[in-house]
Amino acid sequence: MLYHDIYTLLKQSFSQKQDNSFVPELDIAMSHYSFTSADAKQMLPGSDSLFCSKHDHAFDDVEPGGTGENTIVDVTDHEINENNSFKYTIVRKAGQERANGAIILLHGLNEKTWDKYLPWAYKLTQDTGKAVILFPIAFHMDRAPEVWSDRKLMFAVAEEREKRSRDNTQCSYVNAAISSRMDANPQRLFWSGMQTYSDIIRLADDIKANKVPEISSNASIDLFGYSIGSFLALILMMGNPKNIFDNSRLFCFCGGMTIDRMFPVSRYIMDAHAAVTMQKSFAQFLSSNFATDGRLGHYQDTELHPEESWFKTMVRYNHFQKEREKRFNELATRIKAVVLEKDEVAPPAEALNTLQGGYRNIKVEVDIQDFNHPYTHMVPFPLTQKFKEEINASFEDTMKKAAAFLG
Repeated sequence: MLYHDIYTLLKQSFSQKQDNSFVPELDIAMSHYSFTSADAKQMLPGSDSLFCSKHDHAFDDVEPGGTGENTIVDVTDHEINENNSFKYTIVRKAGQERANGAIILLHGLNEKTWDKYLPWAYKLTQDTGKAVILFPIAFHMDRAPEVWSDRKLMFAVAEEREKRSRDNTQCSYVNAAISSRMDANPQRLFWSGMQTYSDIIRLADDIKANKVPEISSNASIDLFGYSIGSFLALILMMGNPKNIFDNSRLFCFCGGMTIDRMFPVSRYIMDAHAAVTMQKSFAQFLSSNFATDGRLGHYQDTELHPEESWFKTMVRYNHFQKEREKRFNELATRIKAVVLEKDEVAPPAEALNTLQGGYRNIKVEVDIQDFNHPYTHMVPFPLTQKFKEEINASFEDTMKKAAAFLG
């Protein structure tokens, strides 16, 4: 069965409205589990209960929780119920009682459906025998309100953003919600990542406590990160909370660079104004040692939060480069990246710069591929019949490399 057929079959079979589903043609099962994110009110902007439980410290900072635009996107973060209670999916071989290994798959920025990742999960579980966990990043997938995907409503938001700033480009209904939110409060990049970071720790705790029936309590836990998912996964590996990732491996696909070396301006990801605001804001935070944001500075203090503070080393290439490269040297044999030559969002040269260092003396394997068919960062494996054989070969080759490394 070719990639296009696998994609179509899995898209038709996938539904989180039912607890379990089987795909006999592919010999896999999909299970869907409810998850509650416990720390939203203590963590997310707009809350009046911002609190660091580790240090028993309450923050008085007043942070915007909405967008200030008086649009349908203007919602306080911690009050978005979909983000706090949601489902994640486990893809595994049918008939497998309990997997002895798990791969947490982290998706890209501004993703709204799991469709393109289902074939990836299928191939990974088929080739490794491990269960693949499709875990949504905060405010993405079904952790985002449905109205953020409403074409008519979001078109009006995008139109307003374009009118308000004449030099804004790449405005679209697809990126209107994330662009408005990041423009209003760029720190959301950290707080949504921090919430997901905490959720993944709890997921790992659930596995080890025998609360996930499909996965053994002593299962290995590895990571597959795509695009911004690679960014989050790298921070998880660097921080290694609770020693969860002591022996884990990470496979990065179309990612692996610092945030300032990614170029997310796209009608599918983020508009130009939001991207510039995000980059400019974090450059100022780093230059001032987070003087203008005490709460963010608290979590980026290496002595107070030695795990979470690895975030600051991945924001700008020239900041904390020595510390970042020392850590990557320690992790070198447990990280591998496959990047695409024509990727304009995550340029392969920047993956080399970040993962192998400026002097190329870090032994992280970075495999640069140039598929024999049209592709983009957002769609590495297009659904086109014209190049179906070539696309299938690229898909098979990429996932086999990932499976070999993570298996």
